[in-house]
Amino acid sequence: MKNRGVITLAFDDGYQAVYDEVLPLLAFYNIHAVFAVPLTPKDNVIAGEPIAHANKWLAAAQKYGHEIAAHSIHHADLTALSQSELKHELEDPSAELSTKTIVYPGGAHNDHVITSAKNFYTAGRTVLHGLETLPPKDVMRLHTINFTKKNFSVLRANIHALRAFVQNKWLIETYHFVSKKSSPLKHSTLLADLDAHLDFITSLPISIKTIQEAL
Repeated sequence: MKNRGVITLAFDDGYQAVYDEVLPLLAFYNIHAVFAVPLTPKDNVIAGEPIAHANKWLAAAQKYGHEIAAHSIHHADLTALSQSELKHELEDPSAELSTKTIVYPGGAHNDHVITSAKNFYTAGRTVLHGLETLPPKDVMRLHTINFTKKNFSVLRANIHALRAFVQNKWLIETYHFVSKKSSPLKHSTLLADLDAHLDFITSLPISIKTIQEAL
């Protein structure tokens, strides 16, 4: 059966736990994913969890074929910055990570941010909920299914994947902190659950691509 639809797996914030535990899992399934990595978050932590350095992510991307997306310098709310600050937070990651995709930190964006981002990027992912059309209607405002502890289950994730296949649409799945152990973080997922979901989607006749590959 010919492939229908696209799934993209995106992991925000560059957590060390994701680097340690998710990268080997993706390699097992031969899946290319997107990792949104801030260059220098404050104290190299986000939500109290350590972040892997951007250089480690770049090396992993080169080795395994993943896509690195910009996530600002300091994991900043881009809508709250001056024009000079915004340009700095957008331009530096584009150059240092050699990326054409931006993932807006916290999903925060507006028309001004989008206009500025277009100077450096060809795609932008929001946290607006839903599946994307193929091709997308607004490549700088890509929708996603943002999984959290509250709304994630293997069954629910599998149903979203089936919808993308049946409707021939683009499902961008967003994850944050993924680990073998349960976490109190709101945006957390168990590695075993992700494993079960990957086992399902790799059995479907659907393409699994990074954002730039899908475009």
